[in-house]
Amino acid sequence: MLDNSGGTTGSNDSWPSGDDSFDSVSPVAGAPATDPAPAVPASNGADHPPVALPAELRNWQVLEIDGSADPVDDADRGEHEREGAQKRIPDRQDESIAATMALRLVDVEAGSPATLSLSVLNNGPHVARFEVLVEGWVDTAWVQPPSLSPAVEPGERITLTVDITPPRQPNVEAGDYHVALLVRSPAYPDCATRLGAVLRILPFALLELTLGERPATPISWLHRSTVVPLSVANWGNTPVRLVLRGSTPQDGCSFAFAAPINATGDAVLALRPSQVTGAPERITVSRPPWFGGRNFLLPFQIDADSAGMPNLAPRRVRSSLVVQPLVGPWQVATLAGLSVAGVLGILILAMGLFLATQLARPAATPIAQAPQAAPPVIIVNLNQPVAAPVAAAGDSSAASVAATDGGALNPALPLVLPDQVTNPGSGGPIRRVTPAQTTGLPDAQSRLGPQAGAPASVAANNSASLTYGQMFEEIGQSYDLDWRMLAAQAYVESGFDTLALSDAGAMGLMQILPGTWREWAPSANASDPFDSYSNVLVAAVYLDHLRTIFAAKGYPAKEWMLVAYNWGPERLNDFLAGGGLWSTLPEARRQYADDILRIAQTIP
Repeated sequence: MLDNSGGTTGSNDSWPSGDDSFDSVSPVAGAPATDPAPAVPASNGADHPPVALPAELRNWQVLEIDGSADPVDDADRGEHEREGAQKRIPDRQDESIAATMALRLVDVEAGSPATLSLSVLNNGPHVARFEVLVEGWVDTAWVQPPSLSPAVEPGERITLTVDITPPRQPNVEAGDYHVALLVRSPAYPDCATRLGAVLRILPFALLELTLGERPATPISWLHRSTVVPLSVANWGNTPVRLVLRGSTPQDGCSFAFAAPINATGDAVLALRPSQVTGAPERITVSRPPWFGGRNFLLPFQIDADSAGMPNLAPRRVRSSLVVQPLVGPWQVATLAGLSVAGVLGILILAMGLFLATQLARPAATPIAQAPQAAPPVIIVNLNQPVAAPVAAAGDSSAASVAATDGGALNPALPLVLPDQVTNPGSGGPIRRVTPAQTTGLPDAQSRLGPQAGAPASVAANNSASLTYGQMFEEIGQSYDLDWRMLAAQAYVESGFDTLALSDAGAMGLMQILPGTWREWAPSANASDPFDSYSNVLVAAVYLDHLRTIFAAKGYPAKEWMLVAYNWGPERLNDFLAGGGLWSTLPEARRQYADDILRIAQTIP
């Protein structure tokens, strides 16, 4: 077999030491297809003296064994073959060994074998065994070792194949490799036929993007930008041209790469096979946060899209940066301490002035004080029309008539009547109503526990005789919920304050919004959002609903149910539909679920 310089390797002992009549092949692209005056080596047969091949037969192929020949017209050759013939190594024919090759240009994928097929005619007087050697611009390790063919009688034809397997390595670049197939036989030691061909190795691309370690210095108002090292490697066999882009979920971030910029403003990076280069990017955050209890992580991603190679999928790497707010925990603690000190100083000063005034005032005749009016009662209107006058607190039947409308709650009335504000756990006076017919929830009654199916007054009376722990355990067992999680959620939501009322109108222990209460309270036969048992019961019904719908979407964990309760199921659905992950969820939503589950583990 010949190496790239044209020297022979692995020669058979039957071959002579030299072959002066056969020119060595020069591996130069674009060599002419034919030699102007090829000399035909002499055969080994005594009755075949050396003769020169006539000029009119140099472009002929032997098609019949009886000796007749037909010219081969270039117009009959395929365009694919003619393109390879214009560039391949020129052929040399011998009268004793007549060989033809149908396909001169072969496409092969790196790592897969390419088979070159030759048709060899024993045109001499001897029984011969033929072998095919490969020379030219290929490595000898790519070629399967040659072997002698079976014995071929004079005038017989045989088909020989050669397998060439280029390795799938970046140093074997894609392109045309010129080869020559040399057909020889020990029966004709001075004869050889050479056929040129082109092996076209197809390109393949393999990219690797690597981000270095995250910078130790966080992003802050004083240092708004940082440099993150990025390494890009091309392990394919063809040059690639990449467009680098950076992005973050947060607005106000910009990326600048250490790479040339094209007309559209994108960073472009050109890589040769086996080339590894660095393209560090500078990330600038224009608006760091003003306030924060602690540092937070800003996720970002780098995308590399290939230009001109549609079969190469984009590459992406992700990481995050530490961002420090302007007013951090130490500043907040300092401001809180100064505020507390100022308030205490004002109180002390006011107390001193009050005592001084009382001591200086002369004693006066006691005056009978008029009876004070009853403390005001909070009524939650929630942007509804002004409610009709409410009956006296002692007239439960009047309240029942005013608060009901055919067995359903009247949405025009306030959610809370004056006689319904109760102390935590007291289960005080309850508006007695006939349970509303639940629409869209055919299995609501079957899913409720033993307390949920009873009238609201019964639930209130039961809550009066239960501790908070017994209440959470009873309701959690009814809906297959962790009662410790319910207790921890009540602590996080309201601090176990039954009368808690937020600025947004969230009510009671579990801080249920008015819209949620109106939708789910009829399912639990509940009418008082400030009764402990009723409030937790409605929250459990709502949590069970959230768990069911998000488990059907493939998110059965408790964390997703709690986030939906806190954030709203519509917002969470939109976030998940956009490809959101737990790691990219807003920090406040993740912290809400983590705090509840962490506190639940500490409850004995």
